[in-house]
Amino acid sequence: MLILKTFILLVFIYILSLSGILIFLKGFLLSRSVVERKSECLVEFALRAEDNHTHHAKGCWMHSRFKRAIIVLIDALKYDFMEYNETLGIDEIQNIHFKNKLTILHQLKTKKPLNSRLYKFIADPPTTTMQRLKGLTTGSLPTFVDAGANFKSYHITEDNILEQLVQQNKKIKFFGDDTWLGLFPDQFHQSFGFPSFNIQDLHSVDDGILANIYSEMKKSDWDVIIAHFLGVDHCGHRFGPNFPAMRDKLLQMNAMLSNITQLMQDDTILFVMGDHGMTNTGDHGGDSVAELEAGLFIYSPTQIASSQQKDDNTVKQVDFVPTISLLLGLPIPFSNLGMVITDLFTHCPWWSTATNDIRQAYHKIKALRMNAYQISSYLSAYQSQASDLPENELRTLQQLFTNTEQEIQKYITMMAKDGVKSDTLSKFQSLENSYRTFIRDTRQICENVWAKFDLKWMLIGILTLALGVAQSLYLWASWSNDETSLPTSAKFLLGGSLAYLICIAVHLFIFPTSVPLMPVTLAALLIVANFVCVKSFMPEMFVVKRYFTLVNVVSSVLFIMNCCIYFSNSFVVNEDEISMFLLQTLVCIFSASIILSKKSLRGKTEHTKYSKKSKSSFDIMQVVLHPKTVCFFVCLSLCALLRLSSSFIPCREEQVSCRNSVFPQPLASLEGATKNKRYIFSIVSLAVMVYASRRWLKHFGNLNGTSPGVVAMLYGPPLAALFTCLHWALQGLSDLVSDSFTPWQLALMAQAVYVVLLVSIVTLTVWPLLIFMIPSKANSALYLSHKGDLQHIIPTIYNQLKVNFQQSHNEKDSERSPIIYGLGSAYSASICAYLVLFGLLLTLLLSDGTAPSITLGILVLYLCLELYSAAIVSNSKHEEDMSSPRWAGLVLFNLLSTVFFYTTGHQATVPSIRFEAGYVGFYGDLKSFILPGFLVWLNTFAGPVFFSLAGPLVIFWPLLFSGLASWMINKKSEQVKEKTSWQGDFSIFNNGIKLNKHLFSLVCGTIFITSLKLLFATCAAALHRRHLMVWKIFAPRLVYESALFVTVTACMFVVCLFVHRVDRALIQFVKHIHPDKDS
Repeated sequence: MLILKTFILLVFIYILSLSGILIFLKGFLLSRSVVERKSECLVEFALRAEDNHTHHAKGCWMHSRFKRAIIVLIDALKYDFMEYNETLGIDEIQNIHFKNKLTILHQLKTKKPLNSRLYKFIADPPTTTMQRLKGLTTGSLPTFVDAGANFKSYHITEDNILEQLVQQNKKIKFFGDDTWLGLFPDQFHQSFGFPSFNIQDLHSVDDGILANIYSEMKKSDWDVIIAHFLGVDHCGHRFGPNFPAMRDKLLQMNAMLSNITQLMQDDTILFVMGDHGMTNTGDHGGDSVAELEAGLFIYSPTQIASSQQKDDNTVKQVDFVPTISLLLGLPIPFSNLGMVITDLFTHCPWWSTATNDIRQAYHKIKALRMNAYQISSYLSAYQSQASDLPENELRTLQQLFTNTEQEIQKYITMMAKDGVKSDTLSKFQSLENSYRTFIRDTRQICENVWAKFDLKWMLIGILTLALGVAQSLYLWASWSNDETSLPTSAKFLLGGSLAYLICIAVHLFIFPTSVPLMPVTLAALLIVANFVCVKSFMPEMFVVKRYFTLVNVVSSVLFIMNCCIYFSNSFVVNEDEISMFLLQTLVCIFSASIILSKKSLRGKTEHTKYSKKSKSSFDIMQVVLHPKTVCFFVCLSLCALLRLSSSFIPCREEQVSCRNSVFPQPLASLEGATKNKRYIFSIVSLAVMVYASRRWLKHFGNLNGTSPGVVAMLYGPPLAALFTCLHWALQGLSDLVSDSFTPWQLALMAQAVYVVLLVSIVTLTVWPLLIFMIPSKANSALYLSHKGDLQHIIPTIYNQLKVNFQQSHNEKDSERSPIIYGLGSAYSASICAYLVLFGLLLTLLLSDGTAPSITLGILVLYLCLELYSAAIVSNSKHEEDMSSPRWAGLVLFNLLSTVFFYTTGHQATVPSIRFEAGYVGFYGDLKSFILPGFLVWLNTFAGPVFFSLAGPLVIFWPLLFSGLASWMINKKSEQVKEKTSWQGDFSIFNNGIKLNKHLFSLVCGTIFITSLKLLFATCAAALHRRHLMVWKIFAPRLVYESALFVTVTACMFVVCLFVHRVDRALIQFVKHIHPDKDS
């Protein structure tokens, strides 16, 4: 019953902090207001007399220049892929696999310069595919929060090109990425959609398009064709841009474009574009130049421009929307903020007289005027339902638009009366600049306020999160004393917090527009009350000398420094290095506390007794094996392992001097000896992980017998490691070789790993004890030391035989105690076994490149626990103090989680998310994104998950008092010397309340640390909400910190429930041994 109560209490604190961050994000990550109005075909400003009868094609706002359009969207098509570099030699072209492969574009641009155009096509961040599709069809600007919906294709309700085509009875055929079918479910006359999430698949979508598009083009039942190819993007994700597979894919796209241009008719225009670019590692999602710079190629068999292209060849992606709309005679979508590409409106095939500069300028002004009218109408509608745009600046822009309209009306009237004058061209150019200024400045204003902030909900979110921090601190402090139950004041504070949540829910769902004065007041009072109650425990807490230790004081300072990182963009950018420095500092402080403790100042140890030299002589072995020296070398080894793990940290864009190592790159993208060396290194690291875990379990006697849990640990990890290595080998095959395998064959090894690990985890959950009992009748059974010292085996055997012989004469079999192997490490062994199984799952998801970081994590975890145990034992007067989780231990594990978030190949940015992890072991079209999303989540937070699952070891590890820890503090107590009295972590079994109290303190302290860091992150984001880098640095860091809070706390809940499962199994085991005793 006590376990259930404490679990409910912890869940309530967790929900309180979680509610705070969700409320804050509601106010911080608001999307812009969506205007549901649609542009209409018949509008007053488009009814102009100059649209005379010589125009053979009709249109809504302007005459239709083309009857048909083909839109070829090649995902992640960079401008560098499309631009032809004539200066490159043959050798350079062969080495740069993405250059000069789309030769058809260069041929058309060279042979038909008036029929083609090539532009840099600049995307608006975030550069995720779905957000780019929204921008390319609506002309609107995306928001940061939209990036989270990249794999949930919500139906677009804003006015868009496809909606306008359907309104004008145009027929649309679609081929490719099925994301379009979710965004536009009812707009296509015919569709050939293919699943798009499997990044490992380079060909299925593209081959499916090519199998249908040519035959469909030859038919007459279409007006617009949209083809979305994914192979280039998937190739970038899998291999990077400079890889032979990219060359093959671009050559395939070149052949496709050549075939399409040959099938085109004169009334058709072709748009070839990329929705975003990619980095040197093939990633996208952020706002670096490489990610934003896509390409746009426009071609028609007929002339589309009056002159050759100039050097200024950069356009925005939203400019595509008004351009294609007017070229096809459609209204511009109502929410568009793009500007027409005026180059395409300088030539009209229906002009009865020769082309001249005045005609060209006037035609451009017509297109810009339609564009400006549409944007002016949008601003008016937007202002009527939202008030976030600055009124003064908009008033100035509207005045500019009004003045320009008056000028053009006045000047056209004068031209009709007096004819063309010498200043006509300059006047038209001035009017063109005015329209451009209006459109450009309007877009800039909207960009500056693209995500507005609701300060009311941001304030309530911060207060709620602060209340969660204060509540967790109070509960953690109140149970840090000798009390076995919560004080009465805690019940009143928890009741107040519950009332506060109810009050917030009422305001959120029933009165969302009201001023939440009562919740704010109640939150403030509860926060003050919690801190007052915490202060009441201060005397009891700080009377004890242990709370003034060097480790606790320094760890508090380091933790506060870690929290303050979020207020500086430079610190956030370099958080990987800063966190590494803080962790290494804390490790050194632990070592210093052990060296300076009184228990490490004793004389010779058992390890140096063999020295026969006199006291006056110098003994090198005595120096090397001295506790202080051992402690120093443990500290040095830890720092070296941490530094080695930094090799797996990827670079983020802002880290200018950073250079990526070979580990973050896909194995298949490497060649020759480099590939072989990395693969062998990954195999060796995996073997070290399995061997080290088995060696530790054998050392404590936890791999004896044939119980299901023992069998699972004997055979599960080696099999999983073997299948993982085989899976990596398949992933390292070249593109040509891997294509010879069927998808299920490539996924088979990973699926085998899932099966082995799932069976092992379930088995370990059902039978969690890794212990083996020899009944008392077996006189031949020997009790061997848990340390397994080979030099003491013969004396131990002799002594045990003597004891058995004496017992056979003096005791009955029924009165002798059975011999149990592994009982002294029952809790620790089960947790370590659980940790190893999850570690193997994480290595599979991380791929061979970053998987060795998990092995390094295990070695770092072992040394940190030994160091932590030595520090605890050296500063504890009583054994019962050693199992209590210390503040410094919680800070240590939090820093470990942060550091290994980065060392497992991640950064707090959108491009660093490894979406390919969602398809490890799977192929084809998955009906739900829940499983792939979960796998991507595990990959992203592999480090925090691993160290969170290891959290309870801070309770049990000091009780093991293993050789390294005892060596560092030079302590060989009588309890350890007398083998029969050593109980290990089983000593906590007899006090269930104590175990539950320690687990509560562990989880509550973890919630306090993670929620306090989250509070600092929210305050930093709120403070810097108008900072230039808010969406590039501060907002992603806040989102990642929120996800870390959820992940770490959830994993801590899971592993603590597993500890309770082990405890229940131990109770049943003890009852089985002593059925007549009440355990």
